Amino acid sequence: MKTLRPFTRALMLVCAAALAAGCAAPEDPASRPATARAGGLQDPQFITAATGNGRYEVQASRLAMYRAASPQVRSYAQMLVDHHTRANNELMDLVRARGMRLPGVLPRDKRAKLDRLASASGGEFDRMYIRIVGIEDHQADIALFERASRELRDPELRAWAGKTLPALRSHLDAAQSLGSAMR
Repeated sequence: MKTLRPFTRALMLVCAAALAAGCAAPEDPASRPATARAGGLQDPQFITAATGNGRYEVQASRLAMYRAASPQVRSYAQMLVDHHTRANNELMDLVRARGMRLPGVLPRDKRAKLDRLASASGGEFDRMYIRIVGIEDHQADIALFERASRELRDPELRAWAGKTLPALRSHLDAAQSLGSAMR
């Protein structure tokens, strides 16, 4: 029984602390930022998504630089590598300045897309790359960055998202033009 006593005492302290936390006065919702009240996009959530998307687009575009049949698609891929590498580096600098770490691996869905792209060749690869990376992924990026430029708490991160939007929109426009020409 004596061996249970310290454990029982610790258990009682943990339960008391949990009970006290549950009984604390509720937080005033007006004291929280609007994004937190509305379930807005959180800074770490955006950083993780933007990092994964940026790395994926660079990898997919490097693949396209070598696998695409069309010189226009290869040129588009080179532009994405250049722009997204620069944007990724800017994001890394912002994140490191805040003492945070970036995720080291691609999200599972992005790896699956890379695998699908890698299995295509010739004109099929070109069409798939433009449709998936150029159009679908950039539409998703634009939606994410628009939301981030409104909802993020960190003003520098919010400004970076807003500053990056025009490039993402131009990437989408270029992909849509390429996609139309390939039909």
